[in-house]
Amino acid sequence: MAIPSLRNSLKFAAGALMAILAFSSQAGGNLSAEDVKALLTDKTAFAKHEKERYNYVNYFAPDGSAKQLTDKGEKKTGTWHVESDGALCVSWAGDADSICGPLIASGEGQYKRMRTNPKNLMGGLIHVITFERFENGNSKGL
Repeated sequence: MAIPSLRNSLKFAAGALMAILAFSSQAGGNLSAEDVKALLTDKTAFAKHEKERYNYVNYFAPDGSAKQLTDKGEKKTGTWHVESDGALCVSWAGDADSICGPLIASGEGQYKRMRTNPKNLMGGLIHVITFERFENGNSKGL
């Protein structure tokens, strides 16, 4: 009688594993270049900077320009584009380099913006920004 019980346990475990894998592929994969463009073009993104703990709003214009307003009242202008591998690159006026990294769907309409961890010699990624929600157009008049 132990064999049917073991067989049922294995079936249950396999089913649970399949459900976990299906969910993680929906909520954890890098977005494609087309997905990132569709998500951001002509949209206002409400976001949180995870390391520096402030909120801000970005507008990603169709012409590749970007504008930002932080909850501290700071304003930035710059440019944005998407690499062929789906990495979002943003360059702010006055900054020396463009900051690039993939977007990962984290579920419930939120997305994690990742970037290379400069302290990790193996090139690991760190979660820098969370895009929490989006509105069509330049809804905040940036």
